[in-house]
Amino acid sequence: MLALSLLLFAQILFAQSIPEPVSAAADPPAVSSAVTSDASSAGGAESKPWWKGITADGFASLSYTYNTNDPSTRLNQFRVFDFNDNEPQLDVAQLVFQHPVSESGQFGFRYNMIAGSGVPEITAAYGMFRNTTTGIAHHFDIPEFYLSYIAPVGKGLRLDVGRFVTHLGYEVIGGYDGYNDNFSRGFIFGYGVPFTHTGLKMSYTFNSRISSALLITNGCDAVTRLNGGATFGGQVAAVTSKTTTLTFNFLHGPERPHNAHDQRSLYEIVGTWKVVPRLSLAFDSLYADEDHAAADGSDAIWRGLAGYSKFALTKQFSLAFRGEVFADGGGSRTGTSQTLRGFTLTPEYDLHVKVSRLASEFRHFDGKFVTRGEFRQDFSDQATFRKGSGFTTRQFTTAVNLIYLF
Repeated sequence: MLALSLLLFAQILFAQSIPEPVSAAADPPAVSSAVTSDASSAGGAESKPWWKGITADGFASLSYTYNTNDPSTRLNQFRVFDFNDNEPQLDVAQLVFQHPVSESGQFGFRYNMIAGSGVPEITAAYGMFRNTTTGIAHHFDIPEFYLSYIAPVGKGLRLDVGRFVTHLGYEVIGGYDGYNDNFSRGFIFGYGVPFTHTGLKMSYTFNSRISSALLITNGCDAVTRLNGGATFGGQVAAVTSKTTTLTFNFLHGPERPHNAHDQRSLYEIVGTWKVVPRLSLAFDSLYADEDHAAADGSDAIWRGLAGYSKFALTKQFSLAFRGEVFADGGGSRTGTSQTLRGFTLTPEYDLHVKVSRLASEFRHFDGKFVTRGEFRQDFSDQATFRKGSGFTTRQFTTAVNLIYLF
């Protein structure tokens, strides 16, 4: 499969036009629906062949993180992708092939391959690149592989079948078509919500302000069914004004292996506000519970609240800040019943890359190069952060992150 995709990439790369890459985290879409045009050109010419709508895009992220606690395990506690301490790593290298859909009757697909020493080990789903018995994953994953079709129902009912990223959360896994304003991921992203689902997603846009989605899946982060049940999810997104959006997400179903009785439920509200062109604000609030999932056999409850801001000092330089709190009642998410707090500051400098200046044949590699630093302070009401060979209630890390996308 990988060899076939790479061959396809070689054949189509120099026939595609690559859109200008942007950061999606500052203003996320209500319901994902990539847009392309297959309409006939002026003068009544015939439509382009279907295969000419296929695009190929790439993304790469490298980083180095230093933990002042100097943990003996060389691991940062309660981090998602930036878990390696004092070690440069290739977070992820991404290659995406897709044929977006936008009009009724269109078929399309998305095939997203990632490799690296950070992201794939975490996003790998049970039954695919994560062993269902040992739980071990490696350095390659396919977080998205789905077919799309827009059925001629009303204004167009979009159907996605396969594996796709979750609709939950303000933060994203990240790639060429959207990455977060902060380098490290927050507690809600890492411990509150899933990464991917496998099943059917139906999306419908009622008008320019209201859109929705409904999911029927095998469960959270599982390609194969871990039990006899199914997980249901949904989303309602509203553009409440020219500068604000509100999104309500939910998920419900059994999520533990060989246990279709105990249910997990998640409820989330995400809001964004473009205060002025240079300043954007957002929040993510989550409440979740799961039957008999706590260490003592009682119901587990976890809650999270995060606030985000990004201010562009110039067209190229910006500062992003995140403040968050995550309460893991019962310890089902982090292994300890605790309340985590974190504060993250991320300066960023963007530089547009024109590889085509070397040769016009390289114009499809024109993109953006991003340099970021990060300063993050985490706290817990329990001594759960490693310090040397012991434990403490706090953790401070600094990081450098380099991104290239085309």
